[in-house]
Amino acid sequence: MLKVDWTMKIALILIAFLIAIIGLLKPDKVPPSLTTILVGLFAVSAIIQVLIERRQAREDARSKYSGVLEHKSKILLSPRKKALPKLEFGDSGSVLVWGGPEGEPIFKIFEDNSLTISIENGQVKVSTLIRSQDGSVIAELVNNEWKVNLRKSFDRNYSRDALEVKDERGDIVLQVILVEDRIQFQGKFYDSSGGGVAFGKMRGPEGIGGAIEITGPNHPRLRLSIEPIFKYPSDLHLGELRYS
Repeated sequence: MLKVDWTMKIALILIAFLIAIIGLLKPDKVPPSLTTILVGLFAVSAIIQVLIERRQAREDARSKYSGVLEHKSKILLSPRKKALPKLEFGDSGSVLVWGGPEGEPIFKIFEDNSLTISIENGQVKVSTLIRSQDGSVIAELVNNEWKVNLRKSFDRNYSRDALEVKDERGDIVLQVILVEDRIQFQGKFYDSSGGGVAFGKMRGPEGIGGAIEITGPNHPRLRLSIEPIFKYPSDLHLGELRYS
């Protein structure tokens, strides 16, 4: 997000404060009415600048198609403990714990794509690539740094610790949420030849759980439906969750 520069606002507040002090200490040299007017003008100027910067920050965020997912807490996992990265299928409660070599994929989805989770500086991080059925890149994650292809996506919405992407058809193909010691993940993957694999939450005969779906000759398109966590369109509801 845009970092607000407080230098000008602090200067305006200090000037208004000094004028007020001078007006109180030397009313014979600075008329009270003039003091009030000057203090009011500087205060209003500071408020207007804050409102302008907030509006600009919102506009910048709406047009943003890249960023970094960050946990709400700075350090979640103690380096003294042998913590293992965890991946949950959405919020299904089905969790995979990766005990393999650090940096190696938890899933090798296709020859040129994988899903990798790791722990760096006490933070769980994820890397992967989302393609459409024609092989075009829709979104990419590299150690929680994300980028969405504007030309191949219908919409996207995000917050500090979550990202969701819709493809050209309006279907959600990527959903990532950083939750404490794990990552809640759902995604729909296609390779350059149109083969597909999906990871996500699914309701079955025994209730809700994690599922992996694979396309085949009689199943050419992924059917997994990922329920959105954000409100849409993002232009009007940037960062707003459907349930909060």
